[in-house]
Amino acid sequence: MSIDPRAVIAPGAKIGNNVDIAPYAIIDEHVTIGDNCQIGPHVYLTGHTTIGNGTEIHAGAVIGDKPQDVSFDEATVSYVDIGENCRIREYVTIHRGTEQDSHTVVGDRVMLMAFSHLGHNCKIGNDVIIANATLLAGRVEVAEHATISAGVMIHQFVRIGRLAMIGGGNAITQDVPPFCLLQDDCIQSANIIGLRRSNMSDVARNSIHEAVKIYFFQKLARMGAVEEIQKKCAPCPELQEFIDFVLTTKRGITSGRPVKEKTA
Repeated sequence: MSIDPRAVIAPGAKIGNNVDIAPYAIIDEHVTIGDNCQIGPHVYLTGHTTIGNGTEIHAGAVIGDKPQDVSFDEATVSYVDIGENCRIREYVTIHRGTEQDSHTVVGDRVMLMAFSHLGHNCKIGNDVIIANATLLAGRVEVAEHATISAGVMIHQFVRIGRLAMIGGGNAITQDVPPFCLLQDDCIQSANIIGLRRSNMSDVARNSIHEAVKIYFFQKLARMGAVEEIQKKCAPCPELQEFIDFVLTTKRGITSGRPVKEKTA
C-alpha cells in the first residue's frame, strides 16, 4: 500500500489492501475502496461510494457527489457502486442516486474515458466502454458489452441494449435495441463486428441480421414488425432478447436510416 501523505482521508473511510492513493486525493468517511485499487491525484470520492477490487481512477475524477437534480433532498442517503477492474479516466464524474437508498451502478471491467459523465441512477452493465466527453443523463441504462463512442449525449431514461454500438457525436433520445449499430442519429444496421467478436452462433447472428432489417427497414409498425420477425427469423435467445427489448420500451425505439425508394 502506498498512500501519499498529502492525500486527505476521512477516519471512517475503508481502504482495502495494496491500494495506491496519489497526492491531493480526497476520500470522505462513507467511502469503501477494495483491494488493489489505484486512486490518482486530485480524485474526489464522496457520498456512500464503493469501489470494487482492482479499479483504477485517474486524475481529477469525482465520484459520489450530489446529483444535479433540483428535487434532491440534502438529507437523502444514496449510493454509487463501482464494480471490479474498472478504468475510470481523467475528470470523469459519476453522481449518486437521487432518491433515498437508490443507487448509481457501474458493473465490472467498465472503461469510462476522460471527461465522460454518468448522471444519477444510471445503470452500466459489465464490459461497457464509454468514450471521451460522452454524457449520460439520469437513469440511463447501458447493457453489457455496449460501446458508446466519443461526444455522445444520451437523454434521461434511455436504454442502450447489449452489444449495441453508438457512433461518435450522436444525440440519443430514444432506446437503442441490443445488437444494433447507430450513427447519424439513427440505426444503420446490426453491429456486425460486435456480433462476430461476441462468439455468438451463426444461427443467432443471421437471425439478428434479419430481425434488424425487418424492424427498421420494412416500414412496418412495431407489432407488425415483431410478428414478421417471429415468422421469418430463426428462434434463439438473442432474437427473443431483441423482441423483448422493443416491446418493453417506454421512450420509443430510435428510427432506422431512411430507405431510398427504388426508381424505375
